[in-house]
Amino acid sequence: MVVIILIAFLLGCAGTRTIYVPDGTPVRIRETIRNAPVWVLDKDGKPTPGVMDIPEGWYCLSDDKE
Repeated sequence: MVVIILIAFLLGCAGTRTIYVPDGTPVRIRETIRNAPVWVLDKDGKPTPGVMDIPEGWYCLSDDKE
């Protein structure tokens, strides 16, 4: 019985970690994100849907603008 509880505990806690990142805090991309859906501005400054690779090492920050 103790072995079953120990295995359940180890499987439940192994490999998963949650980190809280407060709003407005920049994070650095750890590995390239391929084909990420993004908004880009066209020649008139109008947001247009697009797709791009976001390279490893870039920083990501939330935008407070709408």
